[in-house]
Amino acid sequence: MADSLNDTLRTQLDVYVTETFVNEDEVLKSIQAEATRNELPAISIRAFEGRLLQMLVHISGAKQIVEIGTLAGYSAVWLARALPAGGKLYTIEKSSKHAAIARDNFTRAGLNARIELLEGDALDSLTKLAPRNPFDMVFIDADRPHYHDYLDWAAANLRPGGLVAAHNAFRSGRVLTPENEDDRFVQDFNVALAKDTRFEAFVVAVGDGFAIGVRK
Repeated sequence: MADSLNDTLRTQLDVYVTETFVNEDEVLKSIQAEATRNELPAISIRAFEGRLLQMLVHISGAKQIVEIGTLAGYSAVWLARALPAGGKLYTIEKSSKHAAIARDNFTRAGLNARIELLEGDALDSLTKLAPRNPFDMVFIDADRPHYHDYLDWAAANLRPGGLVAAHNAFRSGRVLTPENEDDRFVQDFNVALAKDTRFEAFVVAVGDGFAIGVRK
């Protein structure tokens, strides 16, 4: 019963936060609709999580951002809209199908000048991006087995004071009692980030959780 009540309260709070603090316009809604219509995995961030990402961009003063895991481009639009004039978002997507949908969505959002999509393996794309460092923020929302690799890349390519943020830090609560490999990967990643002397780290309990590190 307690779990059911907690779930109900959490849902009500999510709705409250969204209605009070979030403006999900028709472009953003259309991106989610396109993702559903094209049968993309239902793994995107939610609107209030997108607003949190925007706040992180504003707080950090980020001008160059790397996103690992584009999907339909929903989170990329939230991030890119928060960039100042001349800012750039580099977003990486392995799936050709997802990349094509995202490109259409970026055009619809009028953000082609702010977003560069790199299609292909994330580690290969990160190697190509490294010469453009230092970056101000890295957002990780991709394949869990490589989270440690992405963290190492972020540590090497972020400016001091730059942010790394990893989505799904809670795995819908399964980070406490992992049920599969991805749950264990995230559990290990959270511990690794918390102990990483290159970062000051914490988890923000918004949505499914964001593990956030500030580069020392």
